[in-house]
Amino acid sequence: MQSGHKVSVIIVNFRVKDVLRDCLLSLRSHAVSGMEVLIVDNASHDGSVEMVRAEFPEFQLIASNSNMGFSPANNVGMDACTGDLILLLNPDTIVEPGALQHWVDLHSVTKAGISGPKLLNADGSLQVSAWRIPGLLSSLLELFFLHRLFSTGNYPAETFNSDFSPECLSGAALLFDRAIYAKVGGLDPELFWMEDVDLCFRVSKAGYAVRYFHEPRITHLGGQSSKSNLNRVISNQLISRLKFASKHRNFLHVFVLHLVVFCHILSRVLLFHLLLPIAGLARAKAYRFTFVKYLRYLFLHDRSI
Repeated sequence: MQSGHKVSVIIVNFRVKDVLRDCLLSLRSHAVSGMEVLIVDNASHDGSVEMVRAEFPEFQLIASNSNMGFSPANNVGMDACTGDLILLLNPDTIVEPGALQHWVDLHSVTKAGISGPKLLNADGSLQVSAWRIPGLLSSLLELFFLHRLFSTGNYPAETFNSDFSPECLSGAALLFDRAIYAKVGGLDPELFWMEDVDLCFRVSKAGYAVRYFHEPRITHLGGQSSKSNLNRVISNQLISRLKFASKHRNFLHVFVLHLVVFCHILSRVLLFHLLLPIAGLARAKAYRFTFVKYLRYLFLHDRSI
């Protein structure tokens, strides 16, 4: 079955020239009819812009003079695109043969509001890409190092062997109608590591279905732009929960979550400084950074990422 929709693929790039090239090559090889590709470069200064212009002239490039951040850059791409369907795709992905067309067809036939494909690790193993929306219980379990034991936010592994309706999907590969974007808006620029959760939540709240499709497959290398910046990873993982809760939950929920997150950060600061000979400086420094970031968020209303 062929879909009549035009698809706009939005890719935000930041200093990952080589993996971006592989991603664009896979898109060129496995394009769907009427597809446009927009690359938004966040001032990479690593040759990415020159590489795209020289090797992929058929794709549209938006080169920013500054690093806007992941969510704002995606929003710029969505504002500039023309497709009936919008596909947000990470640059560290490889599209498998036939995956895009199959995904677009399933999305249209099932009338999904927002959908995601099966993501695979580089070795071909399953990469979990759908979760329950994290709440107080999951944060509390993580505080006491029990989250891996109970896995309250995860679906059983066998769930990913069939299509289902999860609460939220990985932002590495998301497909939705332009009408959805017009109604609920784009990615929240104040969130990082929960911008995909927030978007899925808003789509679901507006009455549209969130769908995971197990047959279309995309390889996702994961974390290429940020894996070396532990300060940013940990601080945003924790503080974005508070930002999300302040948008969508009641006062009591937010208050209790603040207590849990504060205890989480403080306990890790103490723990990793005690374990310095074993754990090294990186995590100790990251949690010190996160503690300062949390205080700025709490008392100075600093909502930066």
